[in-house]
Amino acid sequence: MLLYIILFLAGVAAGFMNTLAGGGSTLTLPVLVLLGLPSPIANATNRVAILFQNMVGTVRFAKYKELKVKPVIHITIAAIVGAIIGSLFAVKLNARVFDKILGVVLILMLVLIFRPKRKESAERISLHKWLEIVIFFCVGLYGGFIQAGVGFIFLATLNIVENFNLVRANAVKVFIVMCYTFFAVIVFALSDKIIWRYSLLLAAGNMIGAFIGVHAAVKNGAGFVKIVITIAVIVACLKLFGILKLLGL
Repeated sequence: MLLYIILFLAGVAAGFMNTLAGGGSTLTLPVLVLLGLPSPIANATNRVAILFQNMVGTVRFAKYKELKVKPVIHITIAAIVGAIIGSLFAVKLNARVFDKILGVVLILMLVLIFRPKRKESAERISLHKWLEIVIFFCVGLYGGFIQAGVGFIFLATLNIVENFNLVRANAVKVFIVMCYTFFAVIVFALSDKIIWRYSLLLAAGNMIGAFIGVHAAVKNGAGFVKIVITIAVIVACLKLFGILKLLGL
């Protein structure tokens, strides 16, 4: 019962964080790993929750007329193709290698979370559509492979490539992640990498968090969330890099 409560609460927090900005998987992946799931299984199991969370977020953003799909169809398709390829790599990767990659990514995401905030630049880079397609293919490739921190990458990329404000950038990010995660879940499910009883409970929490997150201010509770993520990431990285085992824990 305690396990289920932890999973559900982690899902609520992750859904809230992911809908507003990103980084929720840096919370749920460590929880899943600490609960005994091998990192490739945790990575796959987490995707079901991500899918349902972004379905809720997409519907809510659309209701408030913050989401326009037509202008981002080309980058959505590019991200889907990249994510399918990335997820195929993820299911074939050796668990020990994946542990190290995931540990490094979690550390990088932690650094990203605590980086000094810079003022937004009014300047935007105008890119050809083919270059946008290449960029979002690469983002989708990463998202299909690991997912952790992809929200930050999407927001940064949308801020550079497209003239989106924060609310619309989040709406577009939620929509694109929903689209490519659908295909990633199929790949992981066919590879028998998903623990469904965990993923569905986590998904219930993620959906509630996403519903709340659409209505919430971006910076509410940011300090507390950073502390929780920091502790979870540090402990998970100690496990992923085998340090806890060396200490006999």
